[in-house]
Amino acid sequence: MTEIDVVRRLELLETRNTLLDLVSSYAQAFDNRDPALLRSLWHEGAVLDLGGAFGRYTDIDGILAAADQLWAQTPHMHHWMANPLLEIDLDNGTATAATALDCFTTDNTAGPCQIGGLYRDWFERRDGRWGIVKRTFDLHFLTPIADWTPLHGSESAQKATA
Repeated sequence: MTEIDVVRRLELLETRNTLLDLVSSYAQAFDNRDPALLRSLWHEGAVLDLGGAFGRYTDIDGILAAADQLWAQTPHMHHWMANPLLEIDLDNGTATAATALDCFTTDNTAGPCQIGGLYRDWFERRDGRWGIVKRTFDLHFLTPIADWTPLHGSESAQKATA
């Protein structure tokens, strides 16, 4: 293997890790209500299309406004992002991902819910930084969970005082 091959492979591995961090950081930003982290994931002009159930938002400020609305409606979210499949084009500075979602939420109207679906991401490298330019969500199901009561943990303390 030549030195060029090693450099190229290293760049590909570093890019893969960066893109996986973007996918995970999106979940962490929503779960932890972290607007600064959420803002850092996107490039200008980005689109977040969560479909008919949750809406479509453009530009970073629009995405952050949507997050505020979602946080107000769902005081608790816990995302599990799974099975990410990435396609990376280093020469063009673009990449895509498809990532499965399983998410537990507590919704102000519906109560505890389980959400499942598939995220699709389009990434670009601009000025040396990878960011999301488009994220779509295909909702597979949103199911209320009847008679759900936490027994232990931080949510059980919040439930008891609510």
